[in-house]
Formats: sequence, structure tokens, C-alpha cells
Amino acid sequence: MPASDGDALRLRLEWIAAVALNLIAALRVVSTYPVFSQTWDEPSSVSCGMEWLDRGTYLRDPKHPPLGRVATALALYWRGARSTAAVNQLEDGNALLGWHGQYRTNLALARLGVLPFFLFACIVVWRWTRWAIGPAAGLMALALFSFLPPVLGHAGMAMTDIVLTATLPAALFSFSLWVEDPSPRRSLWLGTTAGLALISKLTALAFLPVCGLPILLGFLRVAPFRHRLRGLALAGLATAFVIAAGYRFVAVPISLRGGESHPLLDQMPVSSSPARAMVRPLIETPLPAGSFFRGAIALWMHDQDEGHLNSFLGKRSRSGWWYYYAVALAAKTPSAFLLLAAAGFAFAIRQRKPDLRWRAWTPVWPIAGILAAGLLSHSNIGIRHVLPIYAMLAAIAGAGAAGLYRASRVSAALCALLLLWYGVASARAHPDYLTYFNEFADGSEGRFGLDSDLDWGQDLTRLSQACARRHVDSLAIAYYGSADLDRMGLPPWHPLTGGERPTGWVAVSIFLLKLGTPGQPDAFSWLERFPPVERVGKSIRLYYLPSGQTSDR
Repeated sequence: MPASDGDALRLRLEWIAAVALNLIAALRVVSTYPVFSQTWDEPSSVSCGMEWLDRGTYLRDPKHPPLGRVATALALYWRGARSTAAVNQLEDGNALLGWHGQYRTNLALARLGVLPFFLFACIVVWRWTRWAIGPAAGLMALALFSFLPPVLGHAGMAMTDIVLTATLPAALFSFSLWVEDPSPRRSLWLGTTAGLALISKLTALAFLPVCGLPILLGFLRVAPFRHRLRGLALAGLATAFVIAAGYRFVAVPISLRGGESHPLLDQMPVSSSPARAMVRPLIETPLPAGSFFRGAIALWMHDQDEGHLNSFLGKRSRSGWWYYYAVALAAKTPSAFLLLAAAGFAFAIRQRKPDLRWRAWTPVWPIAGILAAGLLSHSNIGIRHVLPIYAMLAAIAGAGAAGLYRASRVSAALCALLLLWYGVASARAHPDYLTYFNEFADGSEGRFGLDSDLDWGQDLTRLSQACARRHVDSLAIAYYGSADLDRMGLPPWHPLTGGERPTGWVAVSIFLLKLGTPGQPDAFSWLERFPPVERVGKSIRLYYLPSGQTSDR
């Protein structure tokens, strides 16, 4: 058989294996839909996406771009749902999820909207690793990525995180290809993927330069950077077009606020009246894709001024911890995966041929870039904010697995053992991929963070089932989430306040149990004196408190 025919056959077999791995991963993701109720931000995603589809505007929450949000609303829009008259995106999103009384169906349809992005991310990981390291490493990387619990967990949520996990690696891979050959076709593909990343999540504004620059500098050690300005200009035009199209080519001002006092002006280093007079027209003049720039500024102001409350390694904070993402990733990533990634780093360092070494390092440099960007972030509420890092880590782990398999019989046996360990860990995580912690990190009580890594409001369906199973006739509940409790099939309930000491059945989200409410950080800590009757999922504690046992004495 000619070599070319053999290569074609091998590539065809690789595609079959890739499709099979994608299908297995997709089935695992879809099987989680009935298990979990909505997470905090899913109604907002659906609402803002519906605004884009139904009204042609994108004004409600510009801190998050439209690509993923439109995907979450698309199936509902096709079914006939439309934006409501609700005053905010949370109420509107809850109304859309409850449309025609089909909450579970509507939520599943919203989550299906982002599933293609997860599958696309799997293909990007495979193709990038195959190009950078080799065919065996490519398939290994795809298998490892598609079995990662944190990735599977976020792939099952109607959110923007998995969307960026697909588009950012696609943009970085496109950039790597373009650096080698800045042809018009590759320039257009680079611009398109960069634009898609920017309308997936605004953190791409930080991730793209800090990840792309090291790739470029690495190439400069191998070959000169010549004749690329024309290709770069073409890529820039394609990026601008994709961003403008993402916002429907609607021209709006960066700010809709008027008057002398303006939050945006107050944040800028312009104190004199003439300077403010010069800046004001820039933020009040309609611009193409003005919502994109408004969202970027709003996100920056939110990160600098507001922050998010979380607990990490026994400490509470709104401004975060510089070491948060490194430690959280180590805790939430399967141990066998980390060991394979360490082997992959070792093989990349040992590569001696400059051209092959540069390719092998293209997935490595973005890892450092994303972690460096994370050091500056004050929004430390979950690894979802650096989720794209797993695409590059999977490439390195795939290289480690392939290298170990080829090195010797002993290392091949070690590779098989690590893969078996990893597969068992991934299977045991089902369906609670979102709240997974590895064997050496017990995160069940919030030691490695609460919020979206543990309690994102996702276990109300399980609470309803637990109440039905235990014949609960009334319930006091302190719930951390965005769901409309009247639609969740709960028994008669009332909200549990910080000063209340009820008897009977009590349910409390672990986030509130550990962090309380604004102004009352220990509002529910008294409940920790009692053993819960049941841990509902990973995020809710269910208690039964007989009369006379809830006094403070």
C-alpha cells in the first residue's frame, strides 16, 4: 500500500476514534441534565441570549459577550419563547426556563446549546496536539480532555465558560499555525477565531496577549518574523468584523448615563473639567459594537471594586488570593492527569530539534500566561474562570502518556496504570463533575472554595426528591442560588432567616452555612452543631431539628 494511502487510512481511523470519544463524552454530559437544577447564572445567560434574538439588542448584562448566551437561548427561541417584561435578566431568565411549565425540558435545551462548543474544544485539543507533538499524543490528549471532570461539569451548564474553553485554544492554535505560515487563509482563520474568543468571554482580552506573545517569542528563536504585517492587518479586520457581527452591528455608546457625575469618568485618571469634557464625548457617542467596550469596562470596574465573597483554605475574602488558581487547579484536577502532565513537560524539555521543540511548546506557554493573568484577578470564585487552561494541559498530558508508552516496557506499564487510575477517578465523579476534588484534596466542606466549585445552587432537584422520599411536610430553607423555589417541587416552605431557630425540617446551602449572609457572616453556623440527616448532592445539608434542641444554650 503506498505511503500516502497508509497515511490517509491512519487519519481516517484517528477520526473514527475521535468521534467515538466525543460521543462518549457527550453522552456523559447530557446524562447530567436531569440531575441538576439551574446554577446561579444560567437564567441570566438565557435571558441575555433571548434579548439578542428577540429584540436585536444586548444591553442587560454586557459584562458577558453574546456568543454562548445566544447559544443557550436558541432552542427556546425556535420553540416560540420570547423575552418577557421582567425588570431584570434573572427574573426574565427564570420565566423563560419555566415557559409553558416545562422547566426541565427548557433547562436541558438551554444546556444543549453549548454542547457543540465542548465537542469543538475536543477536536481543537486533538488537532493542536497532533500538529505540535504527534498522532498518538493527539488521541491521548483528546481522551484525557474528554474525561476531565471539571470540563465535563461545565460542559453541562448553560454558561459561557465552556464556550471560551473551545474558542480560546482555537485562536491560540490558529496563531501558532499563522506564525509558521501567514497566508491569507490562515490570517482570516486567525482573525475569525480570535473574534469568536472575544465574543465568548471578555477575559479573552487578557488571555489572548499573555498566551500569544510567548508563542511568538518562541518562534523568533527558530526563524525570523518577516512579511507578516499584511497578514496581521487582515486578521485584525476579520476580528473586528466578527465582534461587530456578534453584536449585530448595532452602534451604541459605551455609556448610557448622563449628568456631571459618572461612574466611568470617576474611575478614570481625569480630574480637571477640560479633561472630563474631552473624555465625555468618547463614552457617549454611539460606536459599532459599543456594548463590547461597555462590557469590558464594566467587567474591569467590577473586578476592581466589587469582587466576590468566597472562602479558601479557611480564609474569607472578597478580593481573592494571589495563589488561588494554582492551588484550586491542583485540588480539582485528577492526580493521574497531573502526573501525566508532569511527564509531558519533561518530554517537551528534552526535545532537542528547534523546530519540533517550538511546536511542542506552543501548548505549554499559554498555561503560564493564563496562570499569570489569574494572579491579577480579584474574582476568585471558581476554576471556571481559567477553564481553557485544561485544553493546553491535556495536550501536555497527552504528550506525557505517549512518551511514557514509547520509552520502555516499565514506563509503558506505568502509563497504563496512570490511565486506568484516571479513568476510574473520572467514572467515580459521575454525575458530580462540577464539584469534583481529587483523592488528596477534600473539598466537601469548602476548604478549597465554595461558590461555583462546590455550591452553585445546583442541587434543588435532589432536595425535592429527598423531601419526597422522607415525606417532608414543611421546610425552612436557606438557599444560595437563583431558582424560583415555587417551581422546584418542594413541600410548603419558608425562607430561613439568620435570627431564626426553627424546629422540624431545615435545608441550608453550604455556601450560606459557611459564609452566612451580608451583615451576618455567622447567620447559620449554629446548624453545624447538629449532624445533617442527609447531604443532598454536594451543596445542601438537610436537617431535622426536634423541639427543644435549637436554643443557643
